Amino acid sequence: MNTLISANEAVLFLISSYPSEKSKQKLSFEQLLQHATDIDIENIKYQEIKPSIFNYCSHSSTGYLIFNTLYNSLVRLSTSEYKQYQSGDFISKKLRKELIKSGIIVSNTINELKVYLKIADLFVKHPKRPLSITITTTLKCNARCPYCYEHGVKQQDMLPENTTKIIDFIKANQPQNGLLITWFGGEPLLNISLIDDISSRLKNEGISFSSYIISNGSLFTVEIISTKIEQWNLRDVQITLDGPQEYYESIKNYSPENNIGFYHILNVIRLLSNHNINVHIRLNISRNNLSLIEQLVKELDYAFSAKDNILFCPAFLTGTSDKLSEAEKLECIRRLFKIVTNPRKLTAGSRFYSMPRTEPCNNSNPRSFTIDVSGDIFSCEHFVGVSSKAIGTLNSFDASSDPRHKRSYIRKKCKECVFFPKCFGGCKANLNTRDEPCFIEKYILQAYMSLL
Repeated sequence: MNTLISANEAVLFLISSYPSEKSKQKLSFEQLLQHATDIDIENIKYQEIKPSIFNYCSHSSTGYLIFNTLYNSLVRLSTSEYKQYQSGDFISKKLRKELIKSGIIVSNTINELKVYLKIADLFVKHPKRPLSITITTTLKCNARCPYCYEHGVKQQDMLPENTTKIIDFIKANQPQNGLLITWFGGEPLLNISLIDDISSRLKNEGISFSSYIISNGSLFTVEIISTKIEQWNLRDVQITLDGPQEYYESIKNYSPENNIGFYHILNVIRLLSNHNINVHIRLNISRNNLSLIEQLVKELDYAFSAKDNILFCPAFLTGTSDKLSEAEKLECIRRLFKIVTNPRKLTAGSRFYSMPRTEPCNNSNPRSFTIDVSGDIFSCEHFVGVSSKAIGTLNSFDASSDPRHKRSYIRKKCKECVFFPKCFGGCKANLNTRDEPCFIEKYILQAYMSLL
């Protein structure tokens, strides 16, 4: 057996040491963490064992790979070792022990799914979780992408009277446990004065924060990058590319007076990277641009392969009539891996090591809020501008009535999926458009393992 990635011991210990069904103990999340430190995985001798339900297996010319999506362990077994794993009849005590240490096999008495869900519920209710606020600076945009889900919303800037209310809302929701501000739009840089104002007010209040911008990148300038990064505590930027030059410029369809081209965006990405900003290049993929994405990634890899803080993030477009099949999505990611010089550029490393989710996304996180230009508060940025989807307003918000404090329904199909810890039921917005809710992890992990 060859261990490629060791198990995340914190997660493995939490699951393995969870009080049995007979126990009447009701432990807090902190107490569970303390309880988990008592386990000695090195000397565990389970009487009856079974494979973990979260093992994803892949066969290659070098043997059998098993990745556990809950514990993040990755091992390679020979044909003989794999047969022992399948049968549970271990000739080698060492192999049995190593598989237990990796979480690949677990005690027959552990209901991993049930325990995982209980721990996730405790964590969601944890009062010391960071606060995440997405602020829609404007619903105006200088691009005219045909797939934009904000079509039909009123294009206006954040109402000036909401600025103080936003600060008050943040102060009322325990920002001392950590605060991430996401600047959103429309195109958020069309309202720089609001970003300046809120950033200054947070600093004057002594509230520590970091910020992230979701932008088309077109309005970044040398002056903004050199003077605003520190003021905004900017750490990360997401910029979307849909294909190489001709296709990108046709999709973005910027107004003629802006005259913004593909290579201007690449220069912006390079400038941000040189100022130590992490840039996530979102690659929007649909049937229309499937072949063009490969050309784009070749160009990006040539330009940015040496830049560790620039990542390529594939994302399949939803809500379109010509959806890709699951097999097509997997093959697309597999082909992209063959193009990039370093697989980490496609976020492979972070996907393998990411902690198991305790909710699918901010839509289910009671410590996350999206505020739109009218002062409406939403659970998800996909709803901005649609007041009927609001869970409250800056004038009236009752945290105790937030439906996200209770676990929402998770489809049986999702809970039975081996990738459940990486998706936790997936994107509700995708389900609303009758798309598969699965996150990109599902495809990245499978595609990368098929190439190992």
